Amino acid sequence: MNSYDISDAYLRPQVHVNNSWFVASVRMLVLSLALLVYILLLIDLITNFQGMVIYTLLLLSYISVEIRNLWARDRYIFWINPVVLASILTFVLSFGVTNILYFLPENMLSLVGLSPIITVWMNQLMLLVILAAVSMWVGYASGLGRGLGSKLQRSRVLRKWVSPSFRVNKLALYIFLAISLIAKLWGIKLGVYGYSSTYDQLMVVASYTQYFYLAGLLGKLALVSAALQCFAASRHQRSSFVDKQVLWLVLGYEVAFGFLSGFKSAIVMPFIIVGLVYYSQHNRFPRWLIPTILAGLMTAYAVIEPFRVASNDKDSGFVGTSFSSIVSTMMSFSSVNVDDDVERASKVLQISTRMNMTYIGSLGIEYAANHSELPASSPKFLGDIILAPVHALIPRLLWPSKSLQNIGLWYTNQVRGFDFKSSTAMSPFTYLNFAGGPLAVILGFFMVGVLQRGLFDGLRHFGGGGLIIFFGLLGTLANIDSAFNGVFITLIRFFPLLVFAQYVLLQRPRR
Repeated sequence: MNSYDISDAYLRPQVHVNNSWFVASVRMLVLSLALLVYILLLIDLITNFQGMVIYTLLLLSYISVEIRNLWARDRYIFWINPVVLASILTFVLSFGVTNILYFLPENMLSLVGLSPIITVWMNQLMLLVILAAVSMWVGYASGLGRGLGSKLQRSRVLRKWVSPSFRVNKLALYIFLAISLIAKLWGIKLGVYGYSSTYDQLMVVASYTQYFYLAGLLGKLALVSAALQCFAASRHQRSSFVDKQVLWLVLGYEVAFGFLSGFKSAIVMPFIIVGLVYYSQHNRFPRWLIPTILAGLMTAYAVIEPFRVASNDKDSGFVGTSFSSIVSTMMSFSSVNVDDDVERASKVLQISTRMNMTYIGSLGIEYAANHSELPASSPKFLGDIILAPVHALIPRLLWPSKSLQNIGLWYTNQVRGFDFKSSTAMSPFTYLNFAGGPLAVILGFFMVGVLQRGLFDGLRHFGGGGLIIFFGLLGTLANIDSAFNGVFITLIRFFPLLVFAQYVLLQRPRR
């Protein structure tokens, strides 16, 4: 029996739990309550504060019910199911638990520059968030999602080109690492790598930055494949010393360049990737994952924050296009500061503030309500979604006038009214509201749910190759980007590239 025989077996339901009427009733109840709260807010029967409390609890309760229901039906690699991760990352963390910020005393919020005032626009955004959550889960449970998964599993093209093997072609892995290294060093030289990049320089080489990004991702694919080889072998016997050494090599490489990028998430992400791959093979997370992530975050804050301060200081002599300057600045200015209680509390609040998008996203809801027509220089929100397949396939070298993914800069300048070159994440719900109001939010997240189900069911039983493709797409499916059109661009562009990558990276099974 090969891995594709297992795939066909999966098409039969694993757990027979017929509670579709209950779930449908919960969804209708949640939508009814959300609309009722909206009406009560319109006629001033409840305050904005009360509305925010109800919406937040309603969102958290609904997602809890959906996750528990899915857990009862299918527990296999449950915690890397895209719909579960998206519920946590896109909804719970950004618009659920971190909403507690707006219920804290004013003196605590002043530490991070927030005001405890809850606006009507924040509640309108929360309504859209709930509509999106329900739509995503409906799409995931729909026949369209199941049908897409079935088609992918029976695809002759994928059966031919996707390798079920977990054995890595080490020469290909080292070539991937070399290409990734060259791309990152070249990106540093051009001033387009990580925090050291500048907006002006990014615009100068806009036609090429996507290629640097794709080449840089080869390192993460090498990490996934090395981890798969190591942990797949450990299910049956101890992993070989060579496999472990290769994994440590690739992990160290990714963490090192995570520091050089100047982004805290890039330091922690390699450990998360290894932990997720381990989970995919053992259906449980390794014990070291959470302590390692916490230690990584503490180290990242101790190194990255002083580095950012130094890199923005004109007197520090920092040169963002010099590898040696980045390294020396990071080594010279990084230190572990002993904060007092207020500063430590401020750090916790700062992290929560960065994760929460309720207030920032609501500014776009207000802007759209006050502008029946957006300025001519605004992004073509709906048009960019419709043209996403074309944008994905035609490179900027052949289409110089293709839309730039600079909606974050537009949001900073036009919506927030700040005259500086910095990107602001608006949330995918705000983006879709610009594209077509609540209907666009509903349809957009319904399609997200369909794609989550189809790709999860369609790829996870294709063996090592299927998992490499799946992990390559997981971030897009789980953490929905503020530039919503980018979801479709990334999936269309990355899918064939990932099929090719796993074909090169993995050894073909002997027949």
